[in-house]
Amino acid sequence: MPANVYPQRPTSVRSPSLSKGLTRAALLALLGLGAPGAAQQPQPPVTEDVPPPVQPSLPERRVFFTTLNVVRYNPLGLESQNRLVYQKRLFDSPSMLLRDTYASAAASLKLSPAFFKLGPVVELQPVAMFNVRAGYEYIQYFGTFGSIQSYPDSFQPYDDDLRSKTNDAAYGTSGHHFFVEPMLQAKVKSVALRTKLAIEYWNVSLRDGGTRGTFYDPTLDTLVPGKGWVLANDTDLLWLAGQWTLGARLSAVWPRYDEDTTAVEPLPGRSLPTNQHVRVGPIVAYAFDTKPGGLMTKPTVLLIAGWYLKHENRVNAMPYLLGGFSFSTELLSGR
Repeated sequence: MPANVYPQRPTSVRSPSLSKGLTRAALLALLGLGAPGAAQQPQPPVTEDVPPPVQPSLPERRVFFTTLNVVRYNPLGLESQNRLVYQKRLFDSPSMLLRDTYASAAASLKLSPAFFKLGPVVELQPVAMFNVRAGYEYIQYFGTFGSIQSYPDSFQPYDDDLRSKTNDAAYGTSGHHFFVEPMLQAKVKSVALRTKLAIEYWNVSLRDGGTRGTFYDPTLDTLVPGKGWVLANDTDLLWLAGQWTLGARLSAVWPRYDEDTTAVEPLPGRSLPTNQHVRVGPIVAYAFDTKPGGLMTKPTVLLIAGWYLKHENRVNAMPYLLGGFSFSTELLSGR
């Protein structure tokens, strides 16, 4: 019997024998017992007029842990970035513009052999196309692996070979890091575009103090002002193909120094360095399991490569390389 057809009530049958009617009723009863799902929950026939199912919106509230662990080359580095997040959905709407909207607060911990960074992070996504994140980090440098090395101003060479020779000059210290990261994002079918601007303020205690003191930061790969601003941007063009994400990234960093650039005379035939840099290269990511739930939700491996278009010390054929592994763990979720 088809699943979408109700069993018919037996009609009265003019039969010379009462036993025939009882037998027929018994058979119908047995058929009903043999297919309870069909009898109790009939399914409507599928037609082309049925609209596609609406994707589920975010839970009303959730608590989850997320981690990204990376190893980096050129410059060399190892880091684990971890956040414990409470997230609340803003709107319960089927609209693509308002469906994935939320506000969240998190505790962030970043660890490496050279430092740790600890602090709060808040995030707001009022519409699907715009996201903004802001936070503060207390930083403790251990004085290991050549970090931290500081300089009296921003006009010092800081390439890998020079810093490796002065590893003994590294020392431990602490500081504060504030950041705001607005991001615009859009997606058409399987193609996505996103661009994120990072506005950062650093206040680090340096031996080479004063208004011109700088230090080398491996994540930004430039001389950062001990007290001052840095701007950075990552722009990604992505193709989303199921568990695969393929694309390209353009990255740029612009440190902002308060010092008077006329205070230092450049060498003959050279200009003063800006310590800005730009690189571009491919992104490849693979998610092993896209189903939610479990200890490891959407474990993903990531590879980013970048060739420097502009850098004071790295304009050569050697690319920037980053390999990473990320996942999240759902701790609490409800509507």
